Amino acid sequence: MDTIRKEILKCLDDFSSDDDKLISELNHITEENGDEAYQVLFSVITHLDLSPEQAVDYWKQIVNHRNIMSDSLGRGVNLRTAICDYFCTINKSMTNPIIIEIRVLEDALYSLRYDSLTGLYSRRTFEEVFAREVERANRYGKELSVLFFDLDDFKQVNDTFGHLAGDDALEHVARIVMGEVRTIDIAARYGGEEIVVVLPETEKAAAFVVGERIREKVEDMKLAYNDKIINLTISGGIATLPLDATDTKDLIANADIAVYKAKEEGKNNIVIYSENRRRFIRVDFITDIDVREIDSNEAVDVLGIKSTDLSTGGILFKSSHSIDMGTQVQLQIPTGMTGEPLLVVGTVVRVEKFGSNQFDIGISFIKVDGSARNELSRCIRKCICEEISIQPEG
Repeated sequence: MDTIRKEILKCLDDFSSDDDKLISELNHITEENGDEAYQVLFSVITHLDLSPEQAVDYWKQIVNHRNIMSDSLGRGVNLRTAICDYFCTINKSMTNPIIIEIRVLEDALYSLRYDSLTGLYSRRTFEEVFAREVERANRYGKELSVLFFDLDDFKQVNDTFGHLAGDDALEHVARIVMGEVRTIDIAARYGGEEIVVVLPETEKAAAFVVGERIREKVEDMKLAYNDKIINLTISGGIATLPLDATDTKDLIANADIAVYKAKEEGKNNIVIYSENRRRFIRVDFITDIDVREIDSNEAVDVLGIKSTDLSTGGILFKSSHSIDMGTQVQLQIPTGMTGEPLLVVGTVVRVEKFGSNQFDIGISFIKVDGSARNELSRCIRKCICEEISIQPEG
């Protein structure tokens, strides 16, 4: 729609003094883009909300009406004049039209529709489009995910480097967001340093992949400002329709709750909203891992370990040996992201026996630094991409 709109605006500019050429070029645009182009054409010129079928019919009548007016006056009648006369005296869809230069109107509409700093949708536009997408998802039984982002320690950036630096940082983050979303997605500046992205027909796992890509690129961004480097990180929360909510208010609220959890857990991460204790995306992760029990006096290796699933918060594995609840363990996990296994420390939080000598053991990670968390996130993202056939990046 935006592409067609730009083509029509360019056509109106290029042929403003040659109506015959203008009509010919507009007809060419509609032939290439179908009936939807007529709908966009009337939206640009009149701001009437017409169906494609109505727009096609009105366009034919207006072109004919212009020819009749030109014949009656003995001179060519401007297309805009014919449109105005048609809708005021024949169709009567307009009662009090106002004359305004189209570029002046477009600039005014742009300032209402988009945030002037970031180029993202304004909050007002976002709420209108978001409501339509949620209604559509509910009507057709489709999933829809919301990504709520908040820049970490943004006040510190403003206090240290100044508000102009903060504006520059926010603008660069917005560019990263726009570079990672699809044309059907909705990205908006929600307020201050908050950015919201709506992902139609997207499940939690796929939304997590998008969120992780954005988080990682923000972290990797080295923003130079007045010969200084500004390092930024971003935290995000995900809520999904219909699992977490079925209306706009609750979806946003739950995604925001997930952001707060991301902040509480150390910032610079993406958290999935959940009403239960599980707040992390878990993926199937079947591989051999090394586990060592940590004791104040000695370390004991536990053999015969096969992991079953993985998250940024922990890992589940099968073992022929039980481990006591609360025991601290050191794990070497071959994530495939680097040449060496990832070394992390965790606590046993689950022990379930099945069979004669088999145990499911759940580990909650502790002492996970930023680089380790990033490696876990990349590994999980790769697993998700392979499972749902998304092409991984980076």
